[in-house]
Amino acid sequence: MPQRKQLEVYYDEWCPLCAGIRRRLERWDWLHALRFRSIRDGEAISDMAARGILPDALEARMHVRRTGTGEIDSGIAAVLRLCSRVPLLMGLCPAVWLTIKLGFGERVYDWIASRRMIVPAGGCLEDGCNWERGSSS
Repeated sequence: MPQRKQLEVYYDEWCPLCAGIRRRLERWDWLHALRFRSIRDGEAISDMAARGILPDALEARMHVRRTGTGEIDSGIAAVLRLCSRVPLLMGLCPAVWLTIKLGFGERVYDWIASRRMIVPAGGCLEDGCNWERGSSS
């Protein structure tokens, strides 16, 4: 696939919901358009910081970067961009676009993102997991 069509997807590997979505997207990425980068990786954090995206912003919302142009989308705009690259999700593009145009897509995205669970690496011990709700995620 031409590089301009590829996306780097910055996601939170400590979030079970996010990790599950990544696995599903990898299975559906028949066009090999997606490259996943964990926001828990220092190199990914540095790359985005150099583009003006700070770690708090990465934790709050998913980000995608178009490899050809370097343009970055976050939140519901990132979801729309992902849907446009994954054949099984392309049919959702009009509905996602409409939520953006009607002004409630970002609020719904933020509501879901703020309620996701975070399980830090090493957070699970023999007696269970140290579950934490993302405060700004």
